[in-house]
Amino acid sequence: MLLYVSIFTILLSLILLFSNWNINRNAIYLALFLISSSIYGITHYFVIYGKSPFWFAVFYNHFTPLMLLLGPFLLFYVRGTLNDNAALKKRDWIHFIPALIHLIGIIPYTLQPFSEKIQIATIIIHDIDQILNINNNYFYSTAVNFVIRPVLLLVYIVYCMYLIWNRFSVTNFDRNIPKKQLLISFRWLIVLVVSLFFIVVEFLIITFNSIHIKPSVGLVNSYPLYILSGVAYGIMSLSLLLFPNILYGIPKRVAETTITASKKVKKQKQIVPLEEEVTINLEKDPFFDLSENIKVYLEKEKPFLDADFSISDIALAMHVPQNHVSYCVNTLMQTKFSTLKSDLRIQYATELFSGKLKESYTIEGIAQQAGFKTRASFYGVFKEKTGMTPTEFIAAKTT
Repeated sequence: MLLYVSIFTILLSLILLFSNWNINRNAIYLALFLISSSIYGITHYFVIYGKSPFWFAVFYNHFTPLMLLLGPFLLFYVRGTLNDNAALKKRDWIHFIPALIHLIGIIPYTLQPFSEKIQIATIIIHDIDQILNINNNYFYSTAVNFVIRPVLLLVYIVYCMYLIWNRFSVTNFDRNIPKKQLLISFRWLIVLVVSLFFIVVEFLIITFNSIHIKPSVGLVNSYPLYILSGVAYGIMSLSLLLFPNILYGIPKRVAETTITASKKVKKQKQIVPLEEEVTINLEKDPFFDLSENIKVYLEKEKPFLDADFSISDIALAMHVPQNHVSYCVNTLMQTKFSTLKSDLRIQYATELFSGKLKESYTIEGIAQQAGFKTRASFYGVFKEKTGMTPTEFIAAKTT
């Protein structure tokens, strides 16, 4: 199960990586985290259950620096999602130091002939207890290597929990953040870090049993823990497929507080207090320019004429997260995407009916030109928007 879940997660992560490369950099950190952890799962499978010296030699010890990048990738994703900013800071290079040290430490092993690695693999496959006696890192022992990876990741997970809690205590009362997307993102982040917390704790139990008892007990007899970890990992991976909105973070808008002084009316020595009202200054909203660019894009490119047009098409074209587009449509344009799409299509259809091309197309043809899939849906939306059927509209134009 561990192998299949890991392979499935890698495939899903590759899709996530390439589909979000120019759209949502935070999702890239998540994809890198999932890919690295899945390689870790595949390595564990071949070390514990694999019987092939070749595949053992391919995976064993070569990818361990990636395991020390799990914490940084997780931190970058969580922090970027909470702050709606995927940019790395100058001091973030510090997070790569443990992986770099480990990479330098395994250079002697990496440069060994593959035949010698096959011999090491054969020894461990026949007696897994020998794995602690074979040191493949220049700086520290195999036991230290086994401990440092889950402990370091656990530190990052706990820190991410702190960031989520700290951010939630602030944004929970922030009126400038869309509540629906806020809840979606927080629920996902909580599911992610809590699931990872239990997975890492389980692997810590395996690690300490392997060191203090022996690997054959700690590793081979920990199959139930692997099952639980695989289930938790599978749930996280499926969540990305079933709820894609969780990938688009928490957009934040700028609110401007203006104090409007009401007239001070003195009546029997009573003064009416100042009334404070919060208004959104659209032009100072960080998404205002994006909103205007979306309008220009819709007017010039007319992507709504495609029958399968969706809000994700705008996000891809504008190279922005989908939730930013949703925010612009719902808040700045003050409409729904379905309404906006219908309005644009009906406007285009009425232009065709009013132009010279009306004689070249049937009503069904104009409906298709405007992006409607069926005559019935076109008639229904047209009647709703104009108060007339297409036939009545044409008749009114000709009289």
